[in-house]
Amino acid sequence: MKNALQLLKINVQRRNQALAFSMMAFLSSPAFAQLEKGTTMLETVSTWLLSIGVVVLTIALMFVGFRMMFQAAQWKDVAPVFWGGVIIGGAAGIAGMLIG
Repeated sequence: MKNALQLLKINVQRRNQALAFSMMAFLSSPAFAQLEKGTTMLETVSTWLLSIGVVVLTIALMFVGFRMMFQAAQWKDVAPVFWGGVIIGGAAGIAGMLIG
């Protein structure tokens, strides 16, 4: 019985601590003005990543199209280049979206 009362007392204390912490976090106003330079830099990086992704994917598709049209390459010959361009371009694009 004594152990159960001690556990109940500990649980009530933890609940009160969690409630106090969440109220402090909710009611405090962070200083967003100091983050303007960091936000600008991350937006620039996001733009560059999206641009790089578009360029890589475009070059990969142009290479695949050239090989298939003019050198009569089979899909199995150019599939690694295509999927590599999709993965690299997609990764750069996803990273840009996550940052922005």
